[in-house]
Amino acid sequence: MTKDCTAINLEKEAAEKEAGEKETQTGTWDRYWFSNGSVAKVSTIRGLLAMITLIYFLSVWPDAAFWYSAGGPLSTTNVSEFLTNGGLESAGNWIVSPLFLTEDIIVYRMYLIIGMATSLVVFWGRGGRWMSFLLWCLFVGWANRAMLVSGLAETLLSLGLFAAAISPASSVWTALFTKRNSRVGHLATHWTAGFSERLLATQITVIGLATWVAMLGGSVWFNGLGAYALAAPVQDRTLDWTGPTSPLVQVAFHEGITHLLMIALPAGLVLAWLPKSSQIGKWILVAWCVVIAMLGSHWLYAMTFAVLIFSIRPGPLELDARMKQTRV
Repeated sequence: MTKDCTAINLEKEAAEKEAGEKETQTGTWDRYWFSNGSVAKVSTIRGLLAMITLIYFLSVWPDAAFWYSAGGPLSTTNVSEFLTNGGLESAGNWIVSPLFLTEDIIVYRMYLIIGMATSLVVFWGRGGRWMSFLLWCLFVGWANRAMLVSGLAETLLSLGLFAAAISPASSVWTALFTKRNSRVGHLATHWTAGFSERLLATQITVIGLATWVAMLGGSVWFNGLGAYALAAPVQDRTLDWTGPTSPLVQVAFHEGITHLLMIALPAGLVLAWLPKSSQIGKWILVAWCVVIAMLGSHWLYAMTFAVLIFSIRPGPLELDARMKQTRV
């Protein structure tokens, strides 16, 4: 009898322990994604992404007529013929943009003007979440229209704009220079800001790791020529690092930069997620972005990557009890 009672108690304790572990796991998952986050921090990231989007729209303005007008390389007619001849009609159905409906360059100019104006509105924190989502839609519409010349920069910026739009909106200037004021005091923290921040951090970590894995697949990152390969061809680069007086032509220099780039990316990501070394890791990644931008002229990609790095929050947010928490 006593043995039976003991066995029953042990089974009960084991079941309770297992249930407690499951609850702890679920709680940890919920805390990661849905804990309150700083509205000011996400607003700063969103504002900086809006400025990068503004720069993007400005950069495509001069060549819009060449690429998209009737007879241009990316005119609607030429893109349709390319997809048809390549048997890619089904893939093209997923590339949606209102700009495919016209080849009138005036419409393209107006689209860019609206995109630039929306970027400024989002930067100043006006229009709430809907204005942020509108900016995302405008950007995706243009990137889809430019599908054959779009790259990783467009993908990264699109993901960042969408994730940042989830959080409540406030002015980037207010977030940067005003700690507390009546306008944003009630929005100091919110669960949607925390979710937005976590989504941004997860995205940039996954993309960073994917970038590193892609680098591992290239022989130039092992034979020391990776940094030199980034700088060529010079006609596509803002800065020429291949001249006879450039330090990059020195074998020891470009091999050293190559290996540092290979080490800095994974090391920076790991350190950024550790509480005691988070800031060190983030600045290592920023330095990595600067080198990538300087050598390869990947300015938009590097700026977007550097901004998203600061969304990484290694531990639970310490909430100030004096901050008001309200639903938006």
